[in-house]
Amino acid sequence: MNKKEVKLSPIKIVAVIVIGLALAFISCLAVISIIDGFVMKEKTPYLYRSYIPYQEILVIGICIVVFVLILLFNMRVKRKWLSALVNIIVIIALCNPFTLVLGLVGIPTSVNYYTIESESEFNQCAYDMGTDFSNFPRYNEFDEQNVRFVGKINAGFFFYQSITAIAKYDSLELCEADYEAYIDSHQFLTEPVIDYDGDYLIAAPEFHYEGIFFKVVTAGEEDHFPKKIYMIGIDRENSTLYYLYLNDHDLDYIADSDAQDLEGEMGQHIADQFNLGK
Repeated sequence: MNKKEVKLSPIKIVAVIVIGLALAFISCLAVISIIDGFVMKEKTPYLYRSYIPYQEILVIGICIVVFVLILLFNMRVKRKWLSALVNIIVIIALCNPFTLVLGLVGIPTSVNYYTIESESEFNQCAYDMGTDFSNFPRYNEFDEQNVRFVGKINAGFFFYQSITAIAKYDSLELCEADYEAYIDSHQFLTEPVIDYDGDYLIAAPEFHYEGIFFKVVTAGEEDHFPKKIYMIGIDRENSTLYYLYLNDHDLDYIADSDAQDLEGEMGQHIADQFNLGK
């Protein structure tokens, strides 16, 4: 008995080709991200010493599986409900622009947490971030303290890098003394910073997050908010200071103009873009 020949309609052929090209585009970007990651690991080992491109490999695998399933379901499956389901998926994929631009907004991306282990790495980090850290404690100022320098970097399409110095003191008195010295020698915001659209560049000049009280340093660079931000935080319960710096050229605002919980928006910003070593 001859098997019934299965043919794809012209619309379905176009749909499969378009989706295939989109998935291939995403896969190519993921491959480029893997190559770039290993190049960066060789160039700046303090950032990428633990780099493993598991996310990119997962994306490539998903793209291959999705495309194979689309082909199999359209060409081999005889059950009408399965074929109808695939057709719906194809239509949604074609009508949803985010499917076709996923590679631009989501791939390549590689979030990496890093630790600075020497003064030379600290200086290299300052150079890479394009700042002299004039509002950030120097590495050798903490020689006698229990201090860690940790960071977070997103090497994807929307690149950012942050660094945090975490100074743990033996007593709250010593912690408070260094905190007050920093407060006395720097200027801080007193009001939120809002752009011409009403969005918040800095949603709150001071706020609490996970028991840490943060203040935003003006640094005379209000025009760079929110792309460059200095902050200091104090955790009095654990006698710990947190010195934070962010460099994010793609960050346009921290909170929408209709945001209600401004402190919560700043706390989410800390959670998203900083490594507090917890």
